[in-house]
Amino acid sequence: MPRPKKKEDTAEAASLQISDAGAKGKGVFAARRIELGEVVWDYAGEEEWIKDIPEKLWQYCFQVDYDKYVVPKEGSVGWFMNHSCVPNAVIMGRTKIVALRRIEKGEEVTFDYSTNVGWDGFTMECQCGMKACRKTVKSYSFLPEDLKGHYGACVSGFLLRPFPTS
Repeated sequence: MPRPKKKEDTAEAASLQISDAGAKGKGVFAARRIELGEVVWDYAGEEEWIKDIPEKLWQYCFQVDYDKYVVPKEGSVGWFMNHSCVPNAVIMGRTKIVALRRIEKGEEVTFDYSTNVGWDGFTMECQCGMKACRKTVKSYSFLPEDLKGHYGACVSGFLLRPFPTS
């Protein structure tokens, strides 16, 4: 009997490899050329309340709503995808990471964590090394308006609607 397909068996995972990313630790790299608009990774999975997720896993969580997160499988591509202030991939829909431009084989695949975080208390030292590095990664609400305009709808959808008050 064939085993069920796991996230790591998908075409997206076959296009990626986990490797050393210098000061950032491990990162995700293109195993082949990835074209503009191509789905790179999908964080789809069980959605959990943050209070139900052990704090030691919070740094790996992908926020899908104001109160819901997906924890990628430990050691998976989703576990190691790094932030960049000048990313080559963006968020589309609820959980998909899509190439913002052509990504060449061997290039690290990154997205801007600020486009996925709705908790205003979030702060992280940036290690992307880009010339336009913001030095500190914060939630979406702290992004400059011109950068929000640049990303447009290529952010987690919940960030584009009002915070529920009741």
